[in-house]
Amino acid sequence: MQQMIRTWMKYVIFTGVFSFALNLVFLAVPVYMLVVYDRVLYSFSTATLVTLGIGVLISLAAMAALEYIRSRMLARAGADLVHNMTPLVVTSMHKDAAAVTGKGYDRGLEDLEQVQDAVVHGRYFYYLDIPWVVVYLFVLYIMHPLVGMIGIAGVFMAVLFQVLLILVEKQRYTLADTGAAVNRSRVKTGAGQAQVVTAMGMAQGLAEKFFARQAQVLKIKSSAHGFHAGMGAVIRFVHRVFLTGVFTAGIFAFFNDEITAGMMFAAVMIAVRIMVPLEQHLSGMKAVIDAKNAYKRLKHYIQPAAVREKITLPEPAGKIQVQGLTLSVPGKAILQNISLDLAPGELLGVIGPNDAGKTVLCRLLAGIWQATAGEIRLDGALISQWPEKALGRYIGYMPQEPDLLPGTVAENIARFTGGDSDTVIQAARAAGVHEMILKLPGGYDTPIVQEGRHLSAGRRQLISLARALYGTPKFLVLDEPNTFLDDAGLKMLQAVIHTLKQQNTTTVMVTDRPAILSSMDKLLVIKEGRPAMYGPANEVMAQLAGRQQPRQQTAGA
Repeated sequence: MQQMIRTWMKYVIFTGVFSFALNLVFLAVPVYMLVVYDRVLYSFSTATLVTLGIGVLISLAAMAALEYIRSRMLARAGADLVHNMTPLVVTSMHKDAAAVTGKGYDRGLEDLEQVQDAVVHGRYFYYLDIPWVVVYLFVLYIMHPLVGMIGIAGVFMAVLFQVLLILVEKQRYTLADTGAAVNRSRVKTGAGQAQVVTAMGMAQGLAEKFFARQAQVLKIKSSAHGFHAGMGAVIRFVHRVFLTGVFTAGIFAFFNDEITAGMMFAAVMIAVRIMVPLEQHLSGMKAVIDAKNAYKRLKHYIQPAAVREKITLPEPAGKIQVQGLTLSVPGKAILQNISLDLAPGELLGVIGPNDAGKTVLCRLLAGIWQATAGEIRLDGALISQWPEKALGRYIGYMPQEPDLLPGTVAENIARFTGGDSDTVIQAARAAGVHEMILKLPGGYDTPIVQEGRHLSAGRRQLISLARALYGTPKFLVLDEPNTFLDDAGLKMLQAVIHTLKQQNTTTVMVTDRPAILSSMDKLLVIKEGRPAMYGPANEVMAQLAGRQQPRQQTAGA
C-alpha cells in the first residue's frame, strides 16, 4: 500500500497548488462586486465597468482553466493508481485464492475501481479546499464582525450535522455493502454449478433464498438512504439559513453605515464559495464511505510487494529434498512430518486413501501453499529463496481439477508467457494432445470459455498436462493426471512418463493405477496426513502386497 500512497502524494501536492490558485483567483469575483457597487454604480463610468468586466471574465476563464487542469490531473492520478496497483492486486487475489487459509477476497479490482472513482471525481482532494473556508471566514470577519460570526456559526452547524451523518451512515452503508457482496458471491457460486441446480430443480429455492437475503440488504440500504435524505434536507436548510444570515447581517451593518453595499454583496459571494466544499462533501458522502471501506480492504488484504528482488539462482538439475514437511490449520494438522529425497530424474508415486493429504503435499511441493514447519529444497536452495518467475519456469504443476483459463489453447499451454509456437507444439506433442488440438475448430487458437467446459474433461486434462510440460521443467508435480483419461489417454500418460525419464525430469505423481506405479522409482504412502511407507517402488509394492495377502487368506477362511 506504500506504492498507492506514493502515487497519491505527488498528485496531492500538485492538486493542492492548483486548488490554492483556484481559490485565490475566485477572490476576483467578490472584489468585482465590491468595486462595481461602491464605485462604478455611482460614477456611471462605462469605461471602468468594461475594464472591470474584462478583468473578471479573464479571472473566470482562469478559474475554468484551473478547474480543467485539476480535473485532468485527478483523472491522471486515478489512471496511475490503477496502473501501478493492478498487478499487485491481481497477484494478491490469486495468492489469497490459492492459500490454504485464504480470506476469500475476490473483490480487489472492484475496490481499486471504487478508490479510482473517488480520486477522479475529487472525493478525497476537495479536503484541500477546507483551509480556504477558514480564510474566507476570516475575510468575512474583517468585513464586519457580525457577518463573520454568522458565517462561523453557520459553518460550525453544517460541519456538525455532516459529522453526525457520517458517524450514523458509515455503519449502515458498510453493513449493507457487506451483505450485498455476500449475496452476489452466493449467486456467483450457484451460477458456477448451474448444471446441478437445473438438473435437480434447485433454481426456485435458490432464487427465493436470494430474494430473502436481498430484501434484508435493501431494507438496510433504504433505511440509510432515508436517513441521508432527511439529514441532507436539514443540512441544506442550514446552508440556506447561513447564506440568508450572512446577507441579513450585511444589511443590518449597512443600515448602521458600518459596511458598504459592495461589501455586503461581496460577503454573500464569499459565503456561497464557503458552502461549495461542504455541499460537495454532502453529495459525495456515500461514495467517500465506499471508497474508504474499499481502501481499508485493499490495505488489509493486499500483500506488500517484495522490498528487493531475490538473487537469480543457476538453473537447477532437479534434486528435491523435503524434510519434516508439516501443514496445520487452526484446530487440525493436515500434513505431518513428510520427508523425501529425490535425485534429478527420479519419479515418485504418491498413493493413499481419500483425504490422506496427497493433494496438500502436491500444493506444498509446487510452492502454492506455505508449510507451517519443515522445508522444501530445490538443488539445495529453499523454495522460498527462488524468485517467483524463475521458479515458475523450472516447475510444472497439474492440479487435480483440469480447469483452464480464459484465452486460447496455445496461451494456456504457454502459461500466458507469450511463448513461441515451437515450444507450445513441443509441449502438446509431449502430452500426446497435438493431434487432438488440431481437430478443434480453431486449432491452437481455439478460445477457452467457462474454464474449458466446452471441452471434455479428458481433453482438458491433457491440455493441462501439456501446460505442465511446457518449457521442459526440471521438477514436475502431477496430481492424479489419469482421473479423466480413457485407455488411449492412459497410454499417452505412460508415454509421457517414459519421456520424463529420458529428459531427467524429477517427478512427483499422485496416482492409484498399478500400471503407472510400476514405472515409478520410489513410492510414498500417506495415511491420515502421515507417511506410512516410503522407499524404492519395488520394496513398497512388496510390503503392500504382503499386507494384502493375509487379509485375503483371512477372508477366504
